[in-house]
Amino acid sequence: MNASERTWDAVIIGSGMGGLACAAALSRTGHRVLVLEQHGVAGGQTQVFERNGFTWDVGVHYLGEVAPGGPARHILDWLSEGTIEFSSMGAVYDTVHFPGGVEFRFSRPEAALRLDLVEAFPNCTPQIDAFFEAMHAAVQAGRALYLRRAMPGLLKRFLGRWHEAEIDRWWGRSAGAVLGGLVSDPRLRAVLLTRMGTYGGDPSTSSFGMHAMLFNHYVNGAFYPVGGSQVFAEKLVPVVERAGGEVRVRAHVRELLIEDGRVAGVLLEDGGMVRCPKVVSDTGAHNTVARLLPPTMRDSAWAREILSFEPATCHVALYLGLQGDIRTNGADTSNHWFQESWDIDSGVWHDPAAQSLIPSVFVSFATLKNPGHDPGPDQRHTAEVLVFTDWTAFRPWQDSTLGERPEGYRAFKEAIGRQLLAQFTRHFPALAPMIVCHEISTPLTMVSYIGSEHGAVYGLEHSARRFLSDSLRPRTPVPGLYLAGQDVFSAGVMGAMTGGVFAAAAIDPRVFSHLE
Repeated sequence: MNASERTWDAVIIGSGMGGLACAAALSRTGHRVLVLEQHGVAGGQTQVFERNGFTWDVGVHYLGEVAPGGPARHILDWLSEGTIEFSSMGAVYDTVHFPGGVEFRFSRPEAALRLDLVEAFPNCTPQIDAFFEAMHAAVQAGRALYLRRAMPGLLKRFLGRWHEAEIDRWWGRSAGAVLGGLVSDPRLRAVLLTRMGTYGGDPSTSSFGMHAMLFNHYVNGAFYPVGGSQVFAEKLVPVVERAGGEVRVRAHVRELLIEDGRVAGVLLEDGGMVRCPKVVSDTGAHNTVARLLPPTMRDSAWAREILSFEPATCHVALYLGLQGDIRTNGADTSNHWFQESWDIDSGVWHDPAAQSLIPSVFVSFATLKNPGHDPGPDQRHTAEVLVFTDWTAFRPWQDSTLGERPEGYRAFKEAIGRQLLAQFTRHFPALAPMIVCHEISTPLTMVSYIGSEHGAVYGLEHSARRFLSDSLRPRTPVPGLYLAGQDVFSAGVMGAMTGGVFAAAAIDPRVFSHLE
């Protein structure tokens, strides 16, 4: 009996962290689920790729709240049956660099970070205290906001009235506006805002609540999955299979099957059909409405609001293969954020063709974070160099396909690679001679492999309007259709995981008992 002929309790479209978390949560509560993945491997942005004997993680650079007893660790241990291990990145997990050789290291725990900030900005102690108070208040309001999204009707309305003022205060204003009111020192503001790259944010438009939640996510330490990011798929897929479910790759869903106004299954690109009264989409809210929902159902108020949101920022990446002792030549387990200006509002590389200086660069040395990595006698290591950019620079080639890009795109991509290499070399001159190979990805690469709109790695825009919207809930107005992943919770791997678990809880409320 093939997958199309079996009886499933739920079908999940997409095997990113949201889809796999949803599938595992449902499997752990006794459901048989089918996960359909259009790519050749499961994992979404937790997958890895290999070139010339080097392996790179695509989207995992560090994770917070996964120390023993941490909230994310509690959920992951339940989902994976305790099979995923994490390694601490050490006392310092982020190092930010500014012009003039100014450097600040983000250390754990929170008390140490506070002391370091006070030492660096001795005249700003009250402002630093005010920021941390605001951060914690925003996190508390965020918990109420997300619980409100996950709860059914009456409970949702009750929670909304109870916490509405706090949610509006912290999630209804931009990070720039809140920090502008709390912190008068522009350099301190820049330090507190510079890691907006953890969700691809813009201080003028991104919700302060989102910034506070991601800041808090790492404040007590950062970790890396032992064995690399592919362990999420490696450990969660067997959980699904042991419950009688299946994860099928190269299974491209063309459209949702709708009968009498409700979901009845999915139609596949190969002409196949899988019937099931419950379908969870982990393809992103916009893709769900614009590509999977039949055209006749895209004119509802809910669908129109989903389509009104812009995608989050996209990025270009330079993947480096190095040979040698990189640790004694400038590399370490900390992530490095290089700001070429104190004006962090200019952190996006809007026009790669005209901007010779990339305004903001993120560098990560994954192999140093992973205790499971064996560098071998050649001391083989990898690094990732990421830069946020603008989709408009790549729009001319949006209709091209992977492996068949025109010459103009290839030349543009090579020019971007040279700029990234030059900037990396300027910041890590001793590592440059150790580079033996490199690979470049662009937003078009992300479109090809994960199907994200405009190559956005963090789902939808992170504006106050997005977070205050009632349209991004796991349970949609279309009976039998559910949303999972980043769009129903927050950016990043752990945000996607929680969004997937919330989708599972919308189907089976027993899941909630495992989140405490």
